Amino acid sequence: AWPLLTGLVLAYFIAAWALITGILRIYGAIRLRKEIQGEWLLIVSGVISVLFGILVFARPLAGALAITWIIGVYAILFGILAIVLSFRVKGWQAGAGPAAT
Repeated sequence: AWPLLTGLVLAYFIAAWALITGILRIYGAIRLRKEIQGEWLLIVSGVISVLFGILVFARPLAGALAITWIIGVYAILFGILAIVLSFRVKGWQAGAGPAAT
């Protein structure tokens, strides 16, 4: 019934989700700093999430195409960082922790 309002609310939900998950990723990376190597990847993904959330909050009505491009770039960057981090954690786990490396 109200596509503009629906799109605005959806944009705010996406922005809130990105901010919250970004902050939690940064917090988790700081807490895991002594436990894992490559925590900077988790911090970078958190910073990207926070910046994305701020950008969407700042310009929620920038247009569906612009928001789609922003979401796409964010998803690609976060996906690459998550894959790299998973390989580093897998290597850490296979080596029995940071003391074995």
